[in-house]
Amino acid sequence: MRTSILALCGMAALGMAAGALAQNTPTNNPPTQPATSTASKPAGQMDNSGGGLGMQMTPREAQMAFQNMDTNHDGFLDRSEFTHSGDSGQRFPGCDSDHDGKLSEAEYVACSQRPATQSQR
Repeated sequence: MRTSILALCGMAALGMAAGALAQNTPTNNPPTQPATSTASKPAGQMDNSGGGLGMQMTPREAQMAFQNMDTNHDGFLDRSEFTHSGDSGQRFPGCDSDHDGKLSEAEYVACSQRPATQSQR
C-alpha cells in the first residue's frame, strides 16, 4: 500500500514538473513593440497616423508599407494609392523622382529615408 502511494505521488510530481517546464519553454516569436504615440515623438518629426510615408522608417518598413499600399499590385503607387492610407499626398511630387506620376518601390524607399522639405510638411 505504501509503495502504491509513493508511486502515485511520484507520478503526480512528474506531471507537475512537466507542466511547469511547458510553461517556461521559449517560443520563436519575436517580442512585439508597443505602438509609438505622437506624444513620444521628438519635436519636428513628421507623423503619419494613416500608415503611409513617414520619417524615420527603416528601408524594410518602407518596403512593407509600399507593398501594403500597392492595392492593385502593379509595382507602383499612383497618387490615389499613396493617399488612400491616410497620407496627405504633399510628399508625392517630391518622391516621384522620374516625374512619371507614380512611385516605384525604389522611389518610395528612397523618399522615406530623406526628410521632407518645409513645403512638404
